[in-house]
Amino acid sequence: MKYLILLLLGVSAVANASQLVRFASGRASVPLPESFRVVVSGDDLVATFGPEKDHKVEISLVAALDEKGGAKDLALLFIGEQAKKRGAKVNSDGERAVFSEAGDQWKEGGKVFQAMHWQLGVGNCVFTVTLTAPLPMSKELDIFLGEPLNEIVNGLACAKK
Repeated sequence: MKYLILLLLGVSAVANASQLVRFASGRASVPLPESFRVVVSGDDLVATFGPEKDHKVEISLVAALDEKGGAKDLALLFIGEQAKKRGAKVNSDGERAVFSEAGDQWKEGGKVFQAMHWQLGVGNCVFTVTLTAPLPMSKELDIFLGEPLNEIVNGLACAKK
């Protein structure tokens, strides 16, 4: 939870080496660490990291809520409503809104994995972010949950139509 609060406080999130990844549809982009292996397909991307590439971040643009002449922050309102339905706390800086939920835990290949989910609204775009990683928490995951996650949340952008 402490990471979520830092995400929207305007903390500088300049990474030493990052790549700007554009969704194949051209409707959104996100900064990711240079070391991440990224596969993009339409409005979805999957980035893997860690020494065994078994840490995975999946980011999807699930909706672009553009209305001609309408509000420019429909996604923020949508995220607020979704969080309310789930009893989750929304963090917002007025330009983006985000809430998180713990995901499932499962065993695969002798490892225990944990998932974490975020829903994020930027302008009129709604994104989902899912992080899955093996337990116990690795050094790479601990690092990711700091500045790289902050950069992703603050850097997700929706292209103007």
